[in-house]
Amino acid sequence: MVMILDYYITLITLIIDAAAGLVIGISAISAFVSFLKHLRMKKEDLTIYWGTIRARLARGLLLALDFEIGSDILKTILVPSFTELIILAVVVGIRIILSWSLSKEIEGHAGDLAKSKRSPDAR
Repeated sequence: MVMILDYYITLITLIIDAAAGLVIGISAISAFVSFLKHLRMKKEDLTIYWGTIRARLARGLLLALDFEIGSDILKTILVPSFTELIILAVVVGIRIILSWSLSKEIEGHAGDLAKSKRSPDAR
């Protein structure tokens, strides 16, 4: 029974890790393509679009981080030693800090975008 559980948890964590990698890859490619599309714009308009591109990329990275946290928690089920729990706590703590900073980046961009739409002098 334990070996079956180990097999399925390993399989699930592998799928979650692959999904996180896929999200990162798609987000990075999408951001790069958007960047290339907007290279010929005026500098004033480009600043707004670059912020949007960065925010979209940050959302993708944030989603991938959430996947990875879930995967790490599942991996700890397989080897529930005290050392593994400490490592998990440190890794989750670092990822939470990264998630928080990415969230602030996204919120800051949303606020900047709202200001630029309200202010006629922003362009």
